[in-house]
Amino acid sequence: MKKILVTGATGVIGRRVVPALVKAGHQVTAVARTPEKAAALTKAGADPVTVDLFNADDVASAAAGRDAIIHLATNIPLGISAARPSAWKTNDRLRTEAANNLASAAIDAGAATYVGESIAFPYLDSGAAWIDETQPCGYHSGSQTSVDAEAAAQRVTDHGAAGVMLRFAMFHAVDSGHIGTFMSMAKRGISPFFGGPDGYQSFIDADDAARAVASALDVPAGIYNVAEPNPTTRAAHAAELASLLNKKKLRSIPTLLQKAGGKPVTELGRSQRISSRKLQEASSWEPRVDVITRWKDLT
Repeated sequence: MKKILVTGATGVIGRRVVPALVKAGHQVTAVARTPEKAAALTKAGADPVTVDLFNADDVASAAAGRDAIIHLATNIPLGISAARPSAWKTNDRLRTEAANNLASAAIDAGAATYVGESIAFPYLDSGAAWIDETQPCGYHSGSQTSVDAEAAAQRVTDHGAAGVMLRFAMFHAVDSGHIGTFMSMAKRGISPFFGGPDGYQSFIDADDAARAVASALDVPAGIYNVAEPNPTTRAAHAAELASLLNKKKLRSIPTLLQKAGGKPVTELGRSQRISSRKLQEASSWEPRVDVITRWKDLT
């Protein structure tokens, strides 16, 4: 049994992680921002706590006595708003200020493990080749701070504990905001995928992602990809959605509109066939769901 502090505990992944940790016998303290979210965490078996993640003293108090800290708090802008640098301000602070506060708190508390959330989107376009953690990345203003988040975990490792960063592919869940947007577009006959149709789109099922977080408590320090077992092409995803929605074909987003989205859209249009082999070899975790089989759950 470990004493664990979880941030982002009521997000798409967090609300799956908390019950999994409780079921595994851990004592979970989870950050909640509203009474309603605190009640939901209590129902899930966690002890809710209010913490200002941008206040170092507040974070240190919450982390005291914890064996592990899991930082899942994000604030990702949706839709066209992602093209505005200002829309990433809160998310940037969570990856920089909050991550540094939590890493410092983990070090001071003598926590054995720090698990942080990062992203796989910055990997450069690799066509049909598999992408592991050694592949180069290219960042834009909205993803650059993932470098800072990963540096915070490395600082924990440098102090003798296990700093673990999980680079997630795009989350897929019925309660995910961006997946809801995808389905809304598809129902209007528009393909929600950026980039060329032959490019690979890597997702990760939300339940698989939650199990990956739980497994990360027992792996060596380092960076690990978290993605579905067999990523497929955007053309295949679009064809599956069209079939499920009884449409002959989904129209691609016009090139000019994609260019208007700037670097965030360019990043999402890369071909990325993400491999999770490293995490599978380091733990008992393995991804179970090929996301192309899950679109039917949303129609």
